Amino acid sequence: MKRQLLCAMACVALMASCKKTDNAPQEPVDPVETNPIAPDGFNFTTSKEVSVNVALKTNDDKPLSGVLVNFYSTTNVKSALFTALSDANGNIAAKIVVPAYMDTVLIDPSYIGLLRNALGIINGNSISCTIGGSEGYSGDIKANETNIGDQLVASTLSYDHSVTGKESGITYSYLGGYDNNGRPDNREASAAISAELLSFINASLPEQKPVPTYHPDFLTESAATNLSIEKLSDVWVTFVHEGAGYYNSLGYYTYKTANPPKSLSDIDAIKIAIPNASLSGSGGAMRSGDKIKIGRFDAGTSIGFVLLQNAWNSSTRKVNTDATKFFGDDLLNNEKAGYKRHTVLLYDDKNKLFLQGFEDLQRDNGSSDNDFNDLIFYATSNPVDGISVDKVNPIDKPIDSDGDGVTDVYDKFPNDATKAYIQYFPSKDVWGTLAFEDLWPSTGDYDLNDLVVNYQYTFINNALNKTVQINADYTIKGLGATKKNGFAVQFPFTQDKVKSVTGQVLKAGYIKQNVNGTEAGQKNAVIVPFDDPKSMVSDLYVNTTIGGPYAKSDTAHVVVTLASALTAAELGSGPFNPFIILSQQRGYEVHLPGKLPTDLADAKLFGTGEDRTSAAKAKYYLTANNWPWALSFVEDFEYPSEGNNISKVYNYFLKWAETGGMQNVDWYKNVSGNRKNDLIYKH
Repeated sequence: MKRQLLCAMACVALMASCKKTDNAPQEPVDPVETNPIAPDGFNFTTSKEVSVNVALKTNDDKPLSGVLVNFYSTTNVKSALFTALSDANGNIAAKIVVPAYMDTVLIDPSYIGLLRNALGIINGNSISCTIGGSEGYSGDIKANETNIGDQLVASTLSYDHSVTGKESGITYSYLGGYDNNGRPDNREASAAISAELLSFINASLPEQKPVPTYHPDFLTESAATNLSIEKLSDVWVTFVHEGAGYYNSLGYYTYKTANPPKSLSDIDAIKIAIPNASLSGSGGAMRSGDKIKIGRFDAGTSIGFVLLQNAWNSSTRKVNTDATKFFGDDLLNNEKAGYKRHTVLLYDDKNKLFLQGFEDLQRDNGSSDNDFNDLIFYATSNPVDGISVDKVNPIDKPIDSDGDGVTDVYDKFPNDATKAYIQYFPSKDVWGTLAFEDLWPSTGDYDLNDLVVNYQYTFINNALNKTVQINADYTIKGLGATKKNGFAVQFPFTQDKVKSVTGQVLKAGYIKQNVNGTEAGQKNAVIVPFDDPKSMVSDLYVNTTIGGPYAKSDTAHVVVTLASALTAAELGSGPFNPFIILSQQRGYEVHLPGKLPTDLADAKLFGTGEDRTSAAKAKYYLTANNWPWALSFVEDFEYPSEGNNISKVYNYFLKWAETGGMQNVDWYKNVSGNRKNDLIYKH
């Protein structure tokens, strides 16, 4: 029977070789067949390590240090794949682990003055880019116009610059010309926006911090919202940042300070200063530091600003004045009492400027995040004291209570200098999956469900991006075996780097421990989240047969406190070196292919049965024809139901293996044609 199958496989391979792009599913393969299913050296990794080098700069190319940056999948922008702080030189140099099929990541420095949600392109397993600087961004960055999209490139094309729409009694006009992206032509030399000024702005109006909660004094009735001219003055507006999902426009109006408008009928004219207040790379062409003179104003004049919501039309290249508007004067905004305020005005006494922040969503219906930084600019004057500071709230200066170099606004542990932020692996809302066969060194049915473990790591890091604590959670997803297999993880650092381990579920009595809670007899640190699956679930042989027994697993919450902080290189990358201990026989270890055994593995077992482990060939935990005993996924994996070989369930598993992971890299995803859904375990 096996000989017939081998002949059939050879015929299939011969037919496939006649087609250059043949990508048809392959027939399931018996794991004891002699033909290799994968090339030597392939370790069945479904993920890849990406080297990341990101530089953060001010608009005059000075470094920005201490900025927290999150990296996201383009399909999940709420759960960071990786988090780090920029160093003293404004750089982040790290390695992140992502699914092998991923070709882009979102790079998000949630920091006013820097482009948010930049699309980082993975080139040859690396990303190298600059966010900020005189160009706004450069390197392996693609503009992200509407979540994922192409950049609108500014040009010198000429357009009809008439204003569309009308409003009774108000005359609309442009302050000057603009390019096809709505960037004003009447810009002066770019203003340098220093790291210090950005730190003031981010301390005052940080991302995702609601002003009504974080700084209610900014919104009191007595707080000034408009510029009040005290001396004949020239006034400039300098664009700093936008964090909006809209193509907003910025205009202004004037009135006698002694006679503020009570309704729209009290406004004669609105000038559009910035037709499209969108950053380059985010739907427009504005750059931080763009400076525009809006005019010369007499003493006794007040200047109010107005945000026209989503008013820029990228097709017609015009501003629609029928758009919803939010004014500097509360009475002009059509919302409930207590929600009419849409702008914050702050005075920076050191830099002699007036910072203005707008909220661009209606505030009385729950749609607004109330952080008032959807559009941020500042006003300056000549003479420098030409604008009144009366009733203008002062800008905040950053506070660093624990002195670790990370301001309290962004420090998750503001009163503990040993901790600064939290990082997750695979991500905050995603757990990884480890799937094992447990008949090693013999082969089994290759349904890879004898023990299926979900895991998630939470790293507590300090301001130097060093890890001080590891919180590791493990739960059993599938248990298609009657063996009482333990589960363990080896880290790449030595056991003396660990101060203590708590939370391991050890009840079977065969695991010996050091005083610090790591496993005894090991050079590198090894933890054993559970030594008997029955301490986690109510019974064995559950969660693998459709319609069969189901049991909900407990979670092992393991806390590894480190003796001293570890660098990313010392810590290594998840999922580290996980393995199972067969039938509570300590020397019987089953690891992921290519991963080394621990010091307690019984080396006499290598090369027995179907195992062809060879240290000389750097081959570990693979059969003669390169079948593995375990697979790892940095996301959820829906495993085969009982008795169904993975190559029978997943149509492109063999093609992926045969090509050394070069083709069908998303073979396990729930994509049309990838799998036989009726053979996937479901509860």
